[in-house]
Amino acid sequence: MKYIYFSILALLFSCGTRDTKICDCLEAGESLNKFSSKMMLKDANSADLKEMKKLKENKRRKCVAYETMSGEEMLKLKANCEN
Repeated sequence: MKYIYFSILALLFSCGTRDTKICDCLEAGESLNKFSSKMMLKDANSADLKEMKKLKENKRRKCVAYETMSGEEMLKLKANCEN
């Protein structure tokens, strides 16, 4: 009987939560993409290169757990970030 209660509780909590780490990863990727797009339109200086390096490292740290994830899985998790 206890197993049933724990199973129901686990199900309720898992449905109501979102993976904020994937959301952080996606936001870091978006920041890097926006900055990269700006750099294509102008000559980059040393401060720009430092910022680009910082953004790349931030994205790498936040996305390391998702590097081998399929595109389909990523899109499912991304949908949870938009809610």
